Amino acid sequence: MNITEPRQPDPLSLYVDTHLARARDSFRAEELAWFTTGAPHEELNGVLYATAATVDDALQRLAGVQALWHSWPERPEFDVEAQLRDRGFRFVEEEPVLTQQLDPQREVAAAPYQGAATIRLVDTEHDLATWEEIWTGGASQPATHRALALAGLGASRSAHHLLAEVDGVAVGCGAAVVAGSTLAVEHIVTAASHRRRGIGSQLTEAALTLGREYGAKNAILTASPDGAGIYERLGFERREPVRRFITPAAHE
Repeated sequence: MNITEPRQPDPLSLYVDTHLARARDSFRAEELAWFTTGAPHEELNGVLYATAATVDDALQRLAGVQALWHSWPERPEFDVEAQLRDRGFRFVEEEPVLTQQLDPQREVAAAPYQGAATIRLVDTEHDLATWEEIWTGGASQPATHRALALAGLGASRSAHHLLAEVDGVAVGCGAAVVAGSTLAVEHIVTAASHRRRGIGSQLTEAALTLGREYGAKNAILTASPDGAGIYERLGFERREPVRRFITPAAHE
């Protein structure tokens, strides 16, 4: 008897779902998807996919917004790098997209909230400001803070922000964004003074545990090429690359 392997969900669809979950304003159609949160930070706004024919439309819709634009080199219809470069966009990074199908019955081998650091959920404005400072490496900004709070505080939040602490001092952050049955693991950052202690893995495991608690069946993240191996050891599988660009105004 032939046993058919379960079909993996489309990573682009998972990627879009979880980004739109924290949006204040968004648009999604067959040829274009974008979102904004109201924050003046390119990682909190973006054109998630576009075709050559819709790039100018997206430029008009997001005029003046700091945003990351995505090009998908393995998807010809959404590989718009040439169009972006022609318009003066600057290349930022290429990262692999990784996904994992979650087993809701899985027992976590090492409790994710115990280890080199203590991991806790952000529930207050003060803690969210601390989270923002670790993530950005600078002081909390009012507009960015408001956007993070809109999606990340309260009972109906879609973004669950996590702080890693050692001896009561915050040394790392991460986020679990839940959109229906999909979890995105985002913004895993560890302070330089506390790297190579497994805190990033601890934050990732905590995000996966939280996703399972909310009924997520699939997880997605992007990672630096050098860091992807860490996530593969945690059960993620590389699917395809994504290339990101920023608008001319954002780097003038």
